[in-house]
Amino acid sequence: MKITDLVAEDAGNYSDFIAYIVRFRNSIKKGKVNVHSKKYYVIGDIHGDVKTLSKIYGKIGEIGENETIIFLGDYGDRGEYQVEAWKTVAMTKLVLGERAITLRGNHEPLPDVTPYPHDIKYRLVEKFGKTYGDKTYSELFLTFQELPVVMFGDKFIALHGGLPVKDFRIDRIVDNVVELLWNDPFESIGYEPSPRGIGYLFGKDITEKWLSITNSNFLIRGHEPCEGFMVNHDGLVYTVFSMTGKPYFNSKAAFGIIENGNVNFEFI
Repeated sequence: MKITDLVAEDAGNYSDFIAYIVRFRNSIKKGKVNVHSKKYYVIGDIHGDVKTLSKIYGKIGEIGENETIIFLGDYGDRGEYQVEAWKTVAMTKLVLGERAITLRGNHEPLPDVTPYPHDIKYRLVEKFGKTYGDKTYSELFLTFQELPVVMFGDKFIALHGGLPVKDFRIDRIVDNVVELLWNDPFESIGYEPSPRGIGYLFGKDITEKWLSITNSNFLIRGHEPCEGFMVNHDGLVYTVFSMTGKPYFNSKAAFGIIENGNVNFEFI
């Protein structure tokens, strides 16, 4: 089937939306995931921009049996169609199963770390009313806690924010969930506190160490607005951003295509 058929043009009613979210939550694997595939499509931050996501789906067309679609998190907050974005992601996972990886972003927050803005809860109230909106957010919040935070593919690492800067134990990487969701690369070595007020900036030496440990060629991540994609650490770190317009007013979005340990990008 064409994955454009999975784009939710309407959130539906409360019970319909809740059913998708609960089934979606029950279908995902927490922590870290390992996925071997011939081809990967990587979608960065969506932030409720279903129109751009629909265009990306149109370019991808279909997901083959040996292909995987990877979402890097930040599905809601900020955009106009946040509820529809969540329904689209849920339907995509439910239809594609293991061929769809839905990673957690910092806008799928931890219980004690709330991003700003975090307005998905208000969009739910707008859609479903105060009582049902609050109940729906409670279900969605439970879902945030179950999303995987890092994926290891064939010769690459995928996550939302960045690499841990102090603890290099691959078997404990998910213990550094705040860093995985919030860290950013910078063009230096070592690390320093992030200007975001949480997490760290990590240098090329940290990227090189993680790539060596995991036998990977590069890191692909989201988290930072840009004109589709940007490159750090001499081609070892790629950032992809898959929404356009407000509040970042970028003119281009992109998605990544990974084959044979290499990545290319297509603009939207």
